[in-house]
Amino acid sequence: MITAPTYQDKRIGVFGLARSGLATVHSLVASGAKVFAWDDNQAARERVRGFAADLYAMDFKDLDALVVAPGVPLTHPEPHTLVQKAQACSLPIISDIEIFQAARATLPAHKTVGITGTNGKSTTTALIGHILATAGRSVAIGGNIGTGVLALNPLPSGGVYVFELSSFQLDITASFDSDVAVLLNISPDHLDRHGSMAGYIAAKSRLIEQQGKSGTAVIAVDDQPSRDVAATCRSVVMVSSQRQVETGVSVRSGILIDDIDGQSAVVGSLKEVQSLQGAHNWQNAAAAYGACRTLGLSSEEIYAGLCSFPGLAHRQEIVPFREGIRVVNDSKATNVDAATRALQTYDRIRWIAGGRAKDDDFAALGKSVGAVSKAYLMGEAARAIGRAMPATLSVEYYPAMADAVTAAVADAEQGDTILLSPACTAFDQFANFERRGEIFKQTISELPGDAA
Repeated sequence: MITAPTYQDKRIGVFGLARSGLATVHSLVASGAKVFAWDDNQAARERVRGFAADLYAMDFKDLDALVVAPGVPLTHPEPHTLVQKAQACSLPIISDIEIFQAARATLPAHKTVGITGTNGKSTTTALIGHILATAGRSVAIGGNIGTGVLALNPLPSGGVYVFELSSFQLDITASFDSDVAVLLNISPDHLDRHGSMAGYIAAKSRLIEQQGKSGTAVIAVDDQPSRDVAATCRSVVMVSSQRQVETGVSVRSGILIDDIDGQSAVVGSLKEVQSLQGAHNWQNAAAAYGACRTLGLSSEEIYAGLCSFPGLAHRQEIVPFREGIRVVNDSKATNVDAATRALQTYDRIRWIAGGRAKDDDFAALGKSVGAVSKAYLMGEAARAIGRAMPATLSVEYYPAMADAVTAAVADAEQGDTILLSPACTAFDQFANFERRGEIFKQTISELPGDAA
């Protein structure tokens, strides 16, 4: 694990004992801090029995800081009770990323890459880590993607820490100085947590605002909010999957172009890279390329890593099925923008969508179904999605995902793509998008036919 000696003898409260919270407790204890840990879930408290303390009953004047889990509301829809209590006595509210930043001075010489954006964070984080590893660099991947940053083992000199950072994490991070800050895109999401689009953009922008003078921002400028952020940067590599950008990286008709040094050079084609299909993945690839070039890798090293990237589960994951019928598990598409990107990637789509809506405005989906042969809608938001569809599109409704999948497979013909891209969260039927994706794959595997 990573420890922060500057926290020795500090009295730190930790609220929220899931993955990152548990790692934070272990790290702080190993750093010599006095830790007071709490979670509303008793089973979670059992994991830190020796350090459990009821933070609701404590006098916060006795603490030096409060670490809260990313999901704890700071402002909207209203501040959590413990947040209000901390604010009342001016107690700093911090994240595990803040503790990592404090530990950096004691770690071997290294670089950090922070990745944020509404969509594509996990794919780009994993892609950057994969490129670095295939080029022989020591790399550790963590943050929102799976492993709490403080649970990572320290890297040897020259290593690179690659962190996926959500807007929730950035909201409680005030000093993380990433060497490379990647902003992929900004579209409406989590507005219930941030209060407004302006609040959401402000949270995303924090990653870049906190960079020091030696840091470089890599920003995809295919949406206006991201272009606005890029305009404020001192050192920026702009990337685009829609147009060529001067002194940046672009993808035109599937061809990756490096113009970082002002000399347009073809790097290679992405059209045959199965794990990076579609304009949104080309944007991810361009951003990863820009980040890795900034870290000193050659074009050849980066392109080799792009071509060998295996992809991530539930992000337009190809599921083995009958020859001639493509099945795509895009369960991670929990908002309209992500689903729209998937709908623009394939032809002859049998589209499975629905779940619990983040936003009832599905109008953009209705404008993006030109390649959809039929929509199979499920869950709480099915009717709302259906109302946004053009009258010419065939739409059917199902109570559960398994029913929709079975119907889509029964209708599928050679050359079709069966696409699960819900545009909604999974919480009406499943614990999370991962579970939804696993059930989707399991259902596909159990259906009759020449499954691969």
